[in-house]
Amino acid sequence: MSEAVSNRVRRYDLVTPMIPCRGEIMAGFERILMSGQYILGEEVHALEREMATACGAADAVGVDSGSSALHVALELAGVGPGVEVITTPYTFLATVEAIVRLGGTPVLVDIRPHDLNFDPALVEAAITPRTRVILPVHIFGAPCDMDPLLDIAARHGLDLVEDMAQAFGSFHRGRPCGSFGRMACLSFYPTKNLPAMGDAGMVFCRDAADAAALRQLRGHEAVRIDGRLHSGWNYRIDEVQAMVIRVRLARFLDEQRDRDRVAEIYNGLIPATHRLAAADAARGDRVTHHQYWVRSRRRDELQRLLAGAGIDTGLYYHPPIHRHPLGQQCRAAGPLVEAERAGAEVLTLPIHPALPEAAARRIGGLVGDFLRAETTAAPVSPGGRP
Repeated sequence: MSEAVSNRVRRYDLVTPMIPCRGEIMAGFERILMSGQYILGEEVHALEREMATACGAADAVGVDSGSSALHVALELAGVGPGVEVITTPYTFLATVEAIVRLGGTPVLVDIRPHDLNFDPALVEAAITPRTRVILPVHIFGAPCDMDPLLDIAARHGLDLVEDMAQAFGSFHRGRPCGSFGRMACLSFYPTKNLPAMGDAGMVFCRDAADAAALRQLRGHEAVRIDGRLHSGWNYRIDEVQAMVIRVRLARFLDEQRDRDRVAEIYNGLIPATHRLAAADAARGDRVTHHQYWVRSRRRDELQRLLAGAGIDTGLYYHPPIHRHPLGQQCRAAGPLVEAERAGAEVLTLPIHPALPEAAARRIGGLVGDFLRAETTAAPVSPGGRP
């Protein structure tokens, strides 16, 4: 076996963090098995209470996936045929799929190169009489700049719905992601920082009336929205997934500290011009690093270098939404230059609670040396891109 194979570092390790939870999860499964209550029982109700408290929301409604959370929340916000939703081209497909499946039009505004979130300065110019919702995505766990977005939404009478699929535990100016909008949508997909053992999601609500309507919709009950009757569907979360999430929630802070240690190692070895800046803790900011990204003009060469050293990496989002077939159903609000550049330059590195510090130092050293050599060859622009 080659050294690269024997020292292989995978992007995710979903099993090791489960080992200390195994006994509790197996006992919980036995309890649920013998209870006969497999859907929307006490585990779900307890998870909803605990998650609402964690995210500073009035209520939380568990659903069967993060994609369903987006779909049902946007439906409740009035998205439908002829309605526009302002969002980012640099995101997972589910963000815009939910809009399109409701008959709405995603309106894409460009991103900022230093944090990869959409640029609040471009949002107001994208608003038309058909705009109903602003949908920021806290990409890779880095919070969007919410203050100007809240101001724009208030002045134009728009709803703000957060896509926080990757951002549980992240804070902006001392407030947790999930507490800013009318609603916020979370995914518990197994690779997320707070994972289930399968698909599951959640919608956080500022208003109790929205939570009540969501509970009706997830259980096949019809709800009247803006005078129009909407049929419900099966968006239900099951007891086993809720139980697993609650077990992991109790360990979330410890696991997040492990992620933070990896990010600190990377930050110390990788030039700041090629990565997300460290969060300003004094200002109340916190980044959970669902992914740790670097950017390089020679991204493919860097990926090959790391693969040769047995290190798995990821490409996000390549291509961005407007270059994907789904982009035909979107409207670009101006040039999407930075999203294009990010799609061509961003590479994500392994970061998870089970990653050994020695592996993080090896990865950070390889990446740092490569990027410093690249910077020497081509000066970096103020925007952070070589």
